[in-house]
Amino acid sequence: MQRPAEYQNLIKTNAFEEVLPTEGAIKGFLVNAKNYLEACTLLPEDKTLQIFTMAYEGYFQIVQAILELHEVRTKDAGRNLAILRVSSDLQLTPAEMPFVIRAHERRNNTAYRSPFPPVSISDAQTMVSILEKYLPIAINLTQIKM
Repeated sequence: MQRPAEYQNLIKTNAFEEVLPTEGAIKGFLVNAKNYLEACTLLPEDKTLQIFTMAYEGYFQIVQAILELHEVRTKDAGRNLAILRVSSDLQLTPAEMPFVIRAHERRNNTAYRSPFPPVSISDAQTMVSILEKYLPIAINLTQIKM
């Protein structure tokens, strides 16, 4: 497979590893992202942690779809590098990129360390808006029929 040089370099540094494509995986990840987005809209606005977490996980499904498109998985690198690489491919804005990186840190802190401070309505809504904005872009990039 011909993949972008950035991915080839990450394979060379053992951050990513080459994998064989899994039939239906790209569509599966994008369907999951769409389902996370739909679930976000069903929750009351005051369920900020749940909305934020679902929107973040939905965005990460987009990340997984793009990794699958390029036939790579994270190896020595974790989610953070994968999120950075794919977010760059999706061309997040200068304001969105640091928000997504902070969202990743926040998700880890909330999931593994402490549920405090609570997620704000604004942060939850911002994560949902990023998922809403980039899901169609990922679908277009992968050329998957949904």
